[in-house]
Amino acid sequence: MKSLLRFIVLISGILIVTLSINIVGAQENFAQYRVLGTYSYYNIYEDYFVTDVPAESLTHLVYEHIGISDNGQCESLDEWADINYPYPGDTNFDRLKGNFRQLQRLKERNPNLRLLMSIGGWEVSSSFSSIAGDENARIRLARSCITFMREYDFDGIVIDWRYPVEGGRVVGSPDDYDNYPLLLSDFRGQMDYWQEEDEYLYTLAITAPATPDLLQHYWMDEISSRVDFVNLMAFSFEGTWSEIAAHHSPLYVSDSDPRNAEAQIDYTVSGAVETALDLGLPSGKIVLGVAFFGQSWQGVRPNDLFGLFSPVGGVPNGTREQGRLYYQDLANFFTSDNYIRYFDASAGVPWLYNENAGIAISYEDVESLRIKSGFVQRLDLAGIAVWELSFDDNQNTLVSEVYRFLNGTN
Repeated sequence: MKSLLRFIVLISGILIVTLSINIVGAQENFAQYRVLGTYSYYNIYEDYFVTDVPAESLTHLVYEHIGISDNGQCESLDEWADINYPYPGDTNFDRLKGNFRQLQRLKERNPNLRLLMSIGGWEVSSSFSSIAGDENARIRLARSCITFMREYDFDGIVIDWRYPVEGGRVVGSPDDYDNYPLLLSDFRGQMDYWQEEDEYLYTLAITAPATPDLLQHYWMDEISSRVDFVNLMAFSFEGTWSEIAAHHSPLYVSDSDPRNAEAQIDYTVSGAVETALDLGLPSGKIVLGVAFFGQSWQGVRPNDLFGLFSPVGGVPNGTREQGRLYYQDLANFFTSDNYIRYFDASAGVPWLYNENAGIAISYEDVESLRIKSGFVQRLDLAGIAVWELSFDDNQNTLVSEVYRFLNGTN
């Protein structure tokens, strides 16, 4: 059965490429490197609005998330936020309000900005497995999502299935490995049809995890032929589950890491990229995901490395969910005499430590993002994806620097 499924996937891939080679071979109108920023629909409830998005520092904006209804079609998860929330200047006579209208207005500031709608996410991935295994369900979802995309003037779709086979909130099926490319083939086929009808290039991409235990469930050889790029979430290698305080998104294994260096390679940014390449994902289709939040721990004992790699006692009170702190939250720490900044040159990332309080924080800053941008350029990757824009400071320091590092100006 599995051999038959793989044969079907291979044949469908050949047909998709044959029927649409001219369009798929076309290029997006973007700067040398993609800079993706994610914006969540619920950001308006946290006083971060679409009008706050630094459109000039982005090539793509990914709007998270669009849901899947009980009958397997794309739907808004929050119509108030998406189409009804009254921004300043909106009136009761406007057919469309909310975030969707403001997304289009961002193009007045950056006409080359690509607006992508993300389907799925951690909370809304439970139906992907059953849909991907049923041809009629796949076609129904693809048609409805592309209709949704065109109705609200998005430029493309990002499939955020968390996760095929296993590892998500709902356990999938071993057949997900073969069925995911079939799902993408149906999206690609529908998208290519409307590209010809609309004479407009649409983008299809996916979001994928970075750890090898999850990434092995992606048939990257087949997936990569159907998508424009893959957003590789190369962060959160450490978290609330960690027994020691360590970098949550190191570029390389730290020279100071007391753990087995070879075993730790897979849990670095460079290791995740290597895994993706080994699985058949071309370097030019890898968009490197970076997180604009820090991971904190308490009960971290002092050592010669400012608490780095010391045992932890959970996460501190007063932080965000799972001990996270947004980059904007760290501003007071940067100027505090109680917190010492340490930069692990071998890992390529910074570190904050308060010895008196026993608090350690792993995070990204301008220096580490410059180094990761250089890594993207050296390996000829497709760019960097930011999760997420609302975590940055009020000056949009991090995302503007990422754009400058990759594309020279903003």
